[in-house]
Amino acid sequence: MESEDRKLIKFSNYSLCVTLPKWVIKKLNWEKGDVVRMTVNENKGEILIRKGLRIPKEKEIVKATKTKLRAPKTAKKSGKARW
Repeated sequence: MESEDRKLIKFSNYSLCVTLPKWVIKKLNWEKGDVVRMTVNENKGEILIRKGLRIPKEKEIVKATKTKLRAPKTAKKSGKARW
């Protein structure tokens, strides 16, 4: 396991962030948009970050929504009226 020093950077008035080196992201096969899970161990002063589920991209969400909204396929319509 390799170790590297990183600084906390002010992100907003309510949060700080730590950047991850690109070589680490490539080595772990992570990519932009991946969800990560953070586990905090206050007793040891450790934070564990691991890959979680991936959030679908906007296009995938739109495609899935359109598929769900389509009317179900029905039998072939004939020219006769059904009463």
